[in-house]
Amino acid sequence: MNHNHLTRLCQYFNLGQSRQAPERIHGGLLHLMWRIDTDKGSYAIKQLSKDIDLTDERIVKNYELSEHIARGFAAKNIPALCAIAQFGNYLFMTEDTGYLVYPWVDAKSLDSQVVSKSHALKIAAILAKMHQLNLDEPDLPPAHFYTYTQEQIVALIDKTKQFDCPFSENLWQNLDNILAANEAYQKAMPILKTHIIVTHGDLDQKNVLWDSDNNPILIDWESACKINPTYDIINTAFYWSGITSDFDKALFFKMIHTYQQAGGVINKEHIVAAIGGVFSWIGWLVYNINRSCVAGDSEQKSMGITQVNETLATILRLQIVMPEVINLIEVEL
Repeated sequence: MNHNHLTRLCQYFNLGQSRQAPERIHGGLLHLMWRIDTDKGSYAIKQLSKDIDLTDERIVKNYELSEHIARGFAAKNIPALCAIAQFGNYLFMTEDTGYLVYPWVDAKSLDSQVVSKSHALKIAAILAKMHQLNLDEPDLPPAHFYTYTQEQIVALIDKTKQFDCPFSENLWQNLDNILAANEAYQKAMPILKTHIIVTHGDLDQKNVLWDSDNNPILIDWESACKINPTYDIINTAFYWSGITSDFDKALFFKMIHTYQQAGGVINKEHIVAAIGGVFSWIGWLVYNINRSCVAGDSEQKSMGITQVNETLATILRLQIVMPEVINLIEVEL
């Protein structure tokens, strides 16, 4: 972290005097995270990715609003961790770099490959409570749904050959699957937009910390948005039942039932669209292909390559399990 930036951060948020150099905390897929220790306490610093255009007022407003939403849920007894505010603002910007500051918590996230029934069911119950709260945020727009034409997808995959991306051949071999996933996602959006509520927006394993008593702490609220609640629980259930590694079908349905038992409502007319909406992974695939199509070597490029491979594998896995999930979910619910 830039030393001058750290000094300004500590002054602006009245964090105290830094005792040592910031410690890099690894694990995020987009931003940089740091821990700093001062004479007043310990803090987590999120340094926003250089890909974030902080000259765009809408983006800045979204970061402010997302932390406001986290604070709103925390006030309703949802275990949300929100950024520290100063003068009514959460985001600190200096020299084209943005920072958010959080109180440090002694907790850690589960690895995305870990499937834990006890943790997953707690998340399902919390999500049901969040949906029932139906938080009123009139300034929050509906979620931004990625809209890529099939031609744009093909052109982007063609671009990977120019940059000699290591995954290029794999994308071409699975082009039909990628286009089918994109088509299913685009068809789902009009249906899912008919009923939306405020929620976290990205409640996977990396965005939940667990303390020593296995109590959850929801972090990284920047994806907070208004989305369809049936889609939200189905997408979250896929995450926590291992869709990125080894899918546990029984746990998936147990999460759905736990959500319902906790007061969550599944709209049966939205189930097929909600499952199609899970192909929102297409947006993350596109982002990381673009992140990989650059000259030279960098940490961001390396991370992009890794994410393309993992995301494509997840999309293909979803396509295998979805027909059976659709058949079973219509019977069980």
